[in-house]
Amino acid sequence: MADHNEPSEGLPRRSDELMAQGSAEMSDVLTVAASLNAKTLKELLRNRNFVPLWLGQLVSYLGDQFMLIAVLATINKLAGSGSFYIVLLAASLAAPQIFFGLIGGVLVDKLDRKWTMIVTDLVRAAAMFSMLLVAGDPARIWIFYPAIFAIGTSQMLFYPARASAMPSLVTKRNLAGANALLEAGFVVALIFGSGAAGLLVERLGEDFAFTFNGFAFLFSALMILIIRVPPRQVHHNKASCSTYGQVWRELREGLVYIWQTRSMRYIMGLSVIVAAGLGAVIALVLDYLTLELKVGADGFGIVIGILGVGIVIGGILIQRLSKFLPTNRLVALAIFLQGVAVGAFVFHPPFALVLFLTALIGFSLIVARAVLSTLTQAIPPEEYRGRVQSAYNLIFSAPLTLAIGVASLLVTLFNREIVMGGFGLGLMLTAYLSMRLLRGVDEAIYGS
Repeated sequence: MADHNEPSEGLPRRSDELMAQGSAEMSDVLTVAASLNAKTLKELLRNRNFVPLWLGQLVSYLGDQFMLIAVLATINKLAGSGSFYIVLLAASLAAPQIFFGLIGGVLVDKLDRKWTMIVTDLVRAAAMFSMLLVAGDPARIWIFYPAIFAIGTSQMLFYPARASAMPSLVTKRNLAGANALLEAGFVVALIFGSGAAGLLVERLGEDFAFTFNGFAFLFSALMILIIRVPPRQVHHNKASCSTYGQVWRELREGLVYIWQTRSMRYIMGLSVIVAAGLGAVIALVLDYLTLELKVGADGFGIVIGILGVGIVIGGILIQRLSKFLPTNRLVALAIFLQGVAVGAFVFHPPFALVLFLTALIGFSLIVARAVLSTLTQAIPPEEYRGRVQSAYNLIFSAPLTLAIGVASLLVTLFNREIVMGGFGLGLMLTAYLSMRLLRGVDEAIYGS
């Protein structure tokens, strides 16, 4: 079969042809990186459809930190740390991704995106409020697991629906900035929300956290209710029955589109490596801090905070570097710096240098995630966006989780310096590949 080369609506030329042409016309083309600037952010903050969605997601992200800490605290209190119940919790989180990660995208491509987000927020709110039924009773600890499973399954629909709707809520030139703001909201919640959640859960109890996150999902649903998500231009055949065969046929169509579209193959392949690299970084840096530097909870909190500082600095540097670097070179630079940061641990850096290296990792994270997410939204035609986003979410989350386990295992089998050096070199090679494979991507999205 021939490659699927048709670009998403608004692109004047075929995306893969433009990817192959390189950067000959780069001076006349807006880049994904260049769109991350102060003007873009001002336009987004005036966008009446984006701002409510962003605020709802920020509150929801904060609530998620409360939920995670409260669930872990309750399980440790009622069943003991390191118990089988923690394993069940991890399985409840992972199972929806495994069973519904790809199918969710098929359903999103057939459903109304706005109401899909609202209904899944309401389901997650109900699941959160159901956790109040545990009420400190060890015999009711099982309630957590179907609730977590329901939340995870809802996320398999919510996030592809949100990503599919984004190109309809903001202009193509503002899409990268919108994704960067959403990523920044997640990081802010991770950095500040975790600390606040720990203090509040300790003082006010776990039930406060469950209630807070339940209302956070309700707030998110309300924010989505007041925005306008334009209907799709693609009309599905009503005569086609929504049987299992139909679902699997459309799932196969989405996977075939990804595989036969050269630009999407490259982006998905790079996403796997970037996600695996990030997972390895998490495991290796944590191992180094705890075993080599004997850093406790306070020190680890400082490292997480510096990670956020690196992300903020990354957002500032993106604006400056994008003036003379196309997107493929900027992504390559970010991944290369992450490889340098990981490789530097071979030389046993002191804690002060670890903080600097962590800032480099934060820079790489915001650039890679924001740009790759934007590309998976901007390139596919509208009828494939939900399925592409489901595949992207699965491709990013699964290698990240797997890499954490693999890196932790390798450290026990081999010298830590060898493992860190190997992952560092692997990331540097990925940087070179990204520079070659993403050549011409800006022309593919924005045209000349």
